Amino acid sequence: MYGLLILNLIVPFVMILVGYSFKKHPVTDMNSGNGYNTPTSRKSQEHWDYAQSIAPDIFIDLGKISGVVELVLSILFLILRLNAYFCVVTGTIVGVIFLILAFCRTEITIKNKF
Repeated sequence: MYGLLILNLIVPFVMILVGYSFKKHPVTDMNSGNGYNTPTSRKSQEHWDYAQSIAPDIFIDLGKISGVVELVLSILFLILRLNAYFCVVTGTIVGVIFLILAFCRTEITIKNKF
């Protein structure tokens, strides 16, 4: 039952994986539909290029932090012997919050640059 706590690491893992993928294979074509694709990043080619250069690092950094937070929470939940479903829902919420923070941080960084 407590094996479900591994699910809490999915969001951090995906954030890090996507960050490394974007870093290794940056998208240069704004019209491809790939890459860090938001209205702010599509304002101009300069916005696009800058977004593609900073987004991977932000997602990798926040993915790592999220992973550590999720591990600490999972260990705490195991020690406290809380219900596994509660732990998974809480971990999912924390993961989604970090994912939203990654998007917000990237958007704010792009807006501050221009």
